[in-house]
Amino acid sequence: MNPVTRKEPLWGLKTDEMVVTARLTGGGAATSLVNADSALLGAGEIVSATYVSTGLFTVVLRRAFVELKARPMFGIGGTTAGLICNCTAIDVTAKTATFKFYVGSTLTDPATTDFIDVLWVVRDSGKNA
Repeated sequence: MNPVTRKEPLWGLKTDEMVVTARLTGGGAATSLVNADSALLGAGEIVSATYVSTGLFTVVLRRAFVELKARPMFGIGGTTAGLICNCTAIDVTAKTATFKFYVGSTLTDPATTDFIDVLWVVRDSGKNA
């Protein structure tokens, strides 16, 4: 995957599908997540992940796409043992999403030492609709 643009086309016959990735880091208790890609060319595929309440964040995506082909998948590392994330809502045409973080069944804010890699698949044009 190209570390500069952080998106790559899926090679196939006129699919116009691509894998989109982003990296966030935890902000700590009651704090928005940090866009770890902000210094890269293009500034990352997630503009912001704003704190709403414990473990709940509203997300603004950088680009709109025609269709979501695969919901976000998360790779999480860091010091918060058992931290998982669920994307409870995503609208790639409106560039919005909602992420919830848990340890077990308890909503939890990611620590500043946690990182969250996010990957989703989209269609970028009206072809093969």
